[in-house]
Amino acid sequence: MSAEQNAAIVQDFYALVLAGEVETAAAKYLSPDFAWDNPLPDGIPYGGKFEGPDGAGRYLALIFETLDLTDFGIDEVVANDDHVVLLGHETAEVKKGGGSYTQDWVHVLRLSDGKITYLREYNDTAKMKAAF
Repeated sequence: MSAEQNAAIVQDFYALVLAGEVETAAAKYLSPDFAWDNPLPDGIPYGGKFEGPDGAGRYLALIFETLDLTDFGIDEVVANDDHVVLLGHETAEVKKGGGSYTQDWVHVLRLSDGKITYLREYNDTAKMKAAF
């Protein structure tokens, strides 16, 4: 697939997830060997590596249980062959006794044959940790 097609797949995946259609997004766009990697400091319950579409569902469920995302947006999409890089921002409030944070982030995705095989997040972990 072209870089432009891969970018469109990634953007549609995110749109479905943000609309609450996680199962549809996973079934449509994640490969069976998909991995989501988000290394975070201790105390943030959704850090780690989550494997397969079911793992992605568990990861997203943890985020939605833990945070109120008051603002989440993709600011720039850079696509090159089988990689798509998203530059974005978010503001979130920790639901249980925490604070809030605003951060810029980077997500790097790898695709193969129209399916997302890997997603790695780069976050401002200091801001996140302070909110928790």
